[in-house]
Amino acid sequence: MKIGRLIAMAASLCLLMGVMPFAASAETTVDFANMAGHYKTQGRVTLNGTALEMDTSSSGFEFYFEGSGDVKLYGSFCARYTTNMFFTVIVDGVKTRQEVNLDKTGTFYGRTITLASGLSSGKHHIEFYKQTEASSAFVTARSLTFTGTLLSAPPADKITMEVVGDSITGGASLLANNSTANASYPVYQDGTLTYAYLCGEALGANIRVTQTSGYGCVSGWNQDGINLQDMYPYTSYWRSKTTLYDFNPPAEIVVINLGTNDYTSRDVRGLTGAAFKAGAKNLMTMARNKNPGAKIVWCTGMMGTFYKDILTAAISELGGASSGYYFCELPYGVSGGEGHPNAAQHAAAAVTLENFLLQNCLPSNYKLGFSTASDLQGAITAAKAVANPSAALTSAIADAEMELSVGTTDAYRLGVRKAALQAAMDGQLGVSLMPQKDTAVTPVESGSSVWVYYDAPDGSVTLYKAGDGYYWPHVNTLNTSLTIDLNATPYLNIRSEGTAELNVHMAVVDASGNQHYVTATDLAGVSTVNFAAGEVQASVDCKQAFAAYLDANGCVTLIGCDIYAVGTKDQYVKLYTCEFAGKPLSSSAVTPGDVNGDNKVTTSDSRVILASITGSVTLTDDQKKAADFNNDGKINTSDVRAMLSSIVTG
Repeated sequence: MKIGRLIAMAASLCLLMGVMPFAASAETTVDFANMAGHYKTQGRVTLNGTALEMDTSSSGFEFYFEGSGDVKLYGSFCARYTTNMFFTVIVDGVKTRQEVNLDKTGTFYGRTITLASGLSSGKHHIEFYKQTEASSAFVTARSLTFTGTLLSAPPADKITMEVVGDSITGGASLLANNSTANASYPVYQDGTLTYAYLCGEALGANIRVTQTSGYGCVSGWNQDGINLQDMYPYTSYWRSKTTLYDFNPPAEIVVINLGTNDYTSRDVRGLTGAAFKAGAKNLMTMARNKNPGAKIVWCTGMMGTFYKDILTAAISELGGASSGYYFCELPYGVSGGEGHPNAAQHAAAAVTLENFLLQNCLPSNYKLGFSTASDLQGAITAAKAVANPSAALTSAIADAEMELSVGTTDAYRLGVRKAALQAAMDGQLGVSLMPQKDTAVTPVESGSSVWVYYDAPDGSVTLYKAGDGYYWPHVNTLNTSLTIDLNATPYLNIRSEGTAELNVHMAVVDASGNQHYVTATDLAGVSTVNFAAGEVQASVDCKQAFAAYLDANGCVTLIGCDIYAVGTKDQYVKLYTCEFAGKPLSSSAVTPGDVNGDNKVTTSDSRVILASITGSVTLTDDQKKAADFNNDGKINTSDVRAMLSSIVTG
């Protein structure tokens, strides 16, 4: 994996809680331009001047703050269908519904909403999301008023998922039933209870919804000739038909759930199957162009499986799964108002969609880093047991404890905090950069490649360099960024077997997110870490090498570590160690067979080797070197026999 690609994937795990530079003891009002770095948005939310425009279904923002009392939002609100609109407010995990009533439709009114009241002194997490769809209401959030201090923004989402749909995707009528009068009114709609929103929560995704009730991919029950193909390129089509959306960042997945209105109005609108197919292919192609590389998933089934054959044919013509186009049938359910799915049926569809995406569109280990509150508590307990915790570890503990104190249940976010704890502990206690057997490492083709072979049971890695050229692209086993506390672990130690010459390049990012490359030098200042005859280990003083890129806590964020085997001929290089540690490797020679370090080779050493083979004893690097008595790169009973033979023969 190239370092350039890694930085695009990296999200720094050194998550430090920042503060706003204004008084915390008095009530403060701050606009969103001055809150940069202290809040996170969801959906097609844009900062226009000092205010956030957030119109689309389930769009909104969230933030942490430390303080007490009331938290209020001032904004401009415009109703377009009825004179009211609805919002989901979540305070420390407790969800409520809030209504805003206006005098008439079509006009913006200034209103203040109390998001939280009577909060006790401490850290709090507040979320604000729009339930009412864009065609029915516009919202411009202008400022927050609170007593306290804003903290750093919540962690970034794992992926971004675009969802394009109609009334189903907007959650229309899901709070009603088939006997409810006026079930299409906003009071019965909730965009935060839909299959799209719930699936996004489960996947740790930022959900960007574009939808309008009654409209379709090509046509619908509307009489204006507009469809979702027309709306999709715009940030908020119903607010501005000239403001194009920037699709930044591009979505990894685009879900399209359309066809119901096209099908049910086909006779009225004269829509042919061929015209629908052409429109569907155009929308899928448009979504791919706006989000290069995205997986495109067309869903149907919640109100009837319409156009299934046409859609599967269209997907096939676009290349099908091999080209990143898929068809997913969601479970049928029409127990809500006006034949729509109700909340329970949306929840069932969310599970179906989540499973489909995990099986077809996302890596097999996608949810590997997700966590539970109890697991995070265990990580906090382990972190608190570390003696003399660094500033980075102390901060990571505080972040994790805050997440639990505010009632977070988001498995992805809990996992982010747990990973940050582990990274801070690794940075303080040391961490290995050696790849593991289940870590995919693809050599870079550049004249020739270095191929990685895994050896058991000693955990070593063999690099085979074929011919002229030397590329072994590798970052730490997290395949993401790694926070290294160079106050505690300033050395990169490398141990190899035999004669070799290596170049070690490391990539880091500074506090501004800029990428830098550092060529490691050994403690003698040599630009390559040399393993000449008899020299099988070397140490790099990384605190010196990274001095310009350390943060206030003495940490550096590592995003890549490439070890190059130097030379112009085919060769094997075996690595035993590549790790950050608190002290350099010892320069003293290791005596073959002296596993217990008593300067003698006896049967006691052979018993230690046997214990390591059975797994009851874990050897240090020096012990592994001594245990490989016959110097064949393996530790097994052959070493024991050779050692005993040597002892007997004297």
